[in-house]
Amino acid sequence: MQTLTYNFDKRIEQSIMMLRQQKHLAGFPFMIEGKGELSLNQAYMEYPDGHIEIVEFSNDFRDYSSVRKLSNTEIAIIRSKYHLENA
Repeated sequence: MQTLTYNFDKRIEQSIMMLRQQKHLAGFPFMIEGKGELSLNQAYMEYPDGHIEIVEFSNDFRDYSSVRKLSNTEIAIIRSKYHLENA
């Protein structure tokens, strides 16, 4: 009997990239969790046109507002860090 090994990390990454693409094609932003870089109520929001903003969520997390737009250098760093540069 042959044992099959699945690379779950790769499958999860592929699923996230597919969700990102679907969100952008539908005209919606894709949220990137800051992984300890941002406050608990903040995240990065990547928009279909390519710009990324830091956003802050309301207390009930139903709405958010822009804190600031990232520079092109900061965008490149975030994309590299989260492996989004070729996606």
